[in-house]
Amino acid sequence: MERPNHLKIEQKSAANKATSLAIVIAIHVAGIFGLVAALSSGALMKQLQEIKATVDTQKVPPKAPPPPPPDLVKPPPPVAIVPEFTVATAPPPPVTTVAKAPPAPPPPAISDTVLRPIGRTRTLPPYPPISVRLNESGTTLMEVHITTEGNVDDCKVLNSSSSERLDTAACDHVKRVWRWQPPTSKGAPVAATTKVSVKWDLKDAK
Repeated sequence: MERPNHLKIEQKSAANKATSLAIVIAIHVAGIFGLVAALSSGALMKQLQEIKATVDTQKVPPKAPPPPPPDLVKPPPPVAIVPEFTVATAPPPPVTTVAKAPPAPPPPAISDTVLRPIGRTRTLPPYPPISVRLNESGTTLMEVHITTEGNVDDCKVLNSSSSERLDTAACDHVKRVWRWQPPTSKGAPVAATTKVSVKWDLKDAK
């Protein structure tokens, strides 16, 4: 009866392991013998010296430090050269003395003037026709106010002619026609007030 295949495989594996182990042992034994022989001949020391020689590389000497930078001396500031000028001064002009003119005489004093009537304007007022028919007559006394232009702008009856119609006609005529030269004070015209009268006479009626 034949053995199973797996038993054959196990036997082969055990044989192979034994062979490998024997080879490894033989290699170690040979190495040990070679090492002993090398020590006896001094070959190993020579190799160690060569290895040491190759390992000890030449040391590079340190670089010398760079020289310090030169001292930069700051140049002195430029000196401005100011040219010298000589200016000739002109002699002062001669002084001329001018005599002062005598002061002007003061203006003449302006005398004040008084109120003056303008004669050509002193006409009689027209007689009212009704007063003529009624034979009205008399004298009207008035107070009039004269402006700086010489006109009459106000009239007040102070004493009646006994006819209001005649008094009104007298004031209206004086305000409309009569004129004055106004008085002056320090050369300027001023307003004034004066009294005038109108006599109503039927002989003057037209």
